[in-house]
This record gives sequence, C-alpha cells and structure tokens, in this order.
Amino acid sequence: MIKTTFSAIALLFTTILFSQTPVLKGPDINDNSVSLKTLKIDVKILGNISTTTMEMTFFNSNSRILEGNLTFPLPEGVSVSGYALDINGRLRDAVPVEKEKATQVFESIERRNVDPGLLEKVDGNNFRTRIYPLPAGGYRTVRISYDEILKLTADQTLRYSLPLSYTQSIADFKLNVQVIQSTLKPKIEEQPGDIVFNEWNNNYSASLEKKNFIPAGSLRFAIPKSADAAETVMQKKVMIIIF
Repeated sequence: MIKTTFSAIALLFTTILFSQTPVLKGPDINDNSVSLKTLKIDVKILGNISTTTMEMTFFNSNSRILEGNLTFPLPEGVSVSGYALDINGRLRDAVPVEKEKATQVFESIERRNVDPGLLEKVDGNNFRTRIYPLPAGGYRTVRISYDEILKLTADQTLRYSLPLSYTQSIADFKLNVQVIQSTLKPKIEEQPGDIVFNEWNNNYSASLEKKNFIPAGSLRFAIPKSADAAETVMQKKVMIIIF
C-alpha cells in the first residue's frame, strides 16, 4: 500500500535482454485494460552528453485496481540520472545517495509495511519499476531520465538515437529536442514525424506534438563537431526519494 505520511522510491542496482521501448506488463494487464495515454519526451544535448527524459502516464480502464511492472530498456553503458513516480497526484523526484544508504532505507520502509517504489536494474541494461496501485478508472505517471555519452565517429559526428516503435495509439504525444551550443545544424536521419531544427544563438531546437499518434521507427540525428570540441564529464548516481 501507499501512505501519504511516508513513502520512498529507491534506485538500487542488481545485474536483461535489450528491447526497444518501455513495456508495462502484469497478470491482468493487456492492450484493452491499460493504455499509455501521454508520452512526453525531452532530449537535451550538451557537448557529447545527451540527457533523455521520458514521462509516461498510464490509464486503467478497468473497474478494479491493477498492478504492473514497467520495463525500461536502455543501451549498454547508459546510466539512469533521474526517476520520479506520482504519489497522491504529485511526481516525487529522487535525490542522489550512496548505494548502501539506499539499501538500508528501502529495507527499513519494508519493515514498516509501507509499499516502496523500486527501480531496479535487471537483465542486460533494462530497468524495471513496480507501479501499484493502478487505480480503477485512474492514472499513474512515471518519469525516467538517463544520460548517454555520444561517441565521436571518424567523420567528426555525434549520433543520437531513440527507439520509438509503439504499437498502440498515444492520445497525447510530445517530443522536444535541444542541442545546446552547437556551431553546426544537426542532420535528421530518421524521425517519427515532420520535425525541423531551428537555430537561435548557436542553440538548435526541434519539437513535435501529435494527438492519437502511433510513433514508429526511431528518432535519429547527427551532430557535426569540430575536432577540438569540448566533452562533458558524466558521473553515475544512486538515488532515493524519502517523503
């Protein structure tokens, strides 16, 4: 169960086969019972580091409470940098802590018979979180961010890719991309719709908003870089949320 007085969300890493897009599964969950109503994707690239944030809102059309496990696949070597789950209608963000402390807090919460939300690394580089309760005729929202080091190719290009192969229509789809301090315009190689990069003060942005949309394929674009382009250092984190 979830209590308003004290809830926790912990990111703990244990050590899955890579799939393409996030999938919500459960014993009573199917395409007719639970649907992805809203998908908001925000991509920011600074130097050779991309930060991708995906906010997903699920709707339970059943007349009873359901439980599901959301599996979130990531490429090898990519780290989770942010995690939030809505508690009583508000998204609760994680804060970095040491792994040992996260483990202690998580076990302490379990002993108090409080249902903690857990994002764990499973097989390969997939992450999984339990979503409960999925209220009857109600919504739950999850937000996950991850950082990726984009490798510079022999032709001095950084490439970004995000799988978007969904099979069901999404009522509200939003995509925003920002490439910060780039001297050259990014080149779109594949996209889920008609997006165009616009420039302002060496920053490039692109966006796409669709209703009742089925994304297909991937978002892929290349960022030309000079040989002396600066790189950004990324640090891995373990996070926990305490209320």
